[in-house]
Amino acid sequence: MIAGIVLGAGKSERMRRSKLNLPLGSKKLIEWVLESVTLSLLDEIFLVIKPDDKNITEIARKWNVKIVYNPDYKKGMSTSIQKALIKLDTQDKEIDGFCLILGDQPFINHKIINQLIKNFTRGKKEIVVPYYQGNRGNPVLFDMEWKKDFMEITGDTGGRVLIRKYPDHIKKVDILDKGILFDIDREEDYSKAKRYFRDKGKLV
Repeated sequence: MIAGIVLGAGKSERMRRSKLNLPLGSKKLIEWVLESVTLSLLDEIFLVIKPDDKNITEIARKWNVKIVYNPDYKKGMSTSIQKALIKLDTQDKEIDGFCLILGDQPFINHKIINQLIKNFTRGKKEIVVPYYQGNRGNPVLFDMEWKKDFMEITGDTGGRVLIRKYPDHIKKVDILDKGILFDIDREEDYSKAKRYFRDKGKLV
């Protein structure tokens, strides 16, 4: 069983406004991500959000994903991952791995996630990482054996520190989609995404 952890409790400091609820094409930004994960081969989906984020809570319920509230979100991404991993321990089914998905990556489609899952081998402590033309992207799939390491990470960092520390455990998957490199951190990123949907062009 592979679980999906969608990280949606970020502080959006660079945009200075809540970005996941922003309109993008025919949906809200976060809905493009939730659509992709629900269409994928992921067995369970968890969305980590701020406790007071009522708009995203309503959207999450609409897409029938499990909500994980992170009251410690100001301490960084590591706390969101940890809250989700603790939640995974309460599941009845044995979980072999988990896919970390950024909530601000609207161009990650279900086929990308499925490629990572199909390349994952359970029990080998793999880190399945997508690459586009030699550039590392997201999402990333981790064997459940990495849970202990994640529980020791602090601050506003995620799996990147483990990818750098344990290169021998990485399984690279070439993806023919530049969307794995694109997230919305700044206003110019949001403008680029809106132009893409308006003109149905290419990410540049």
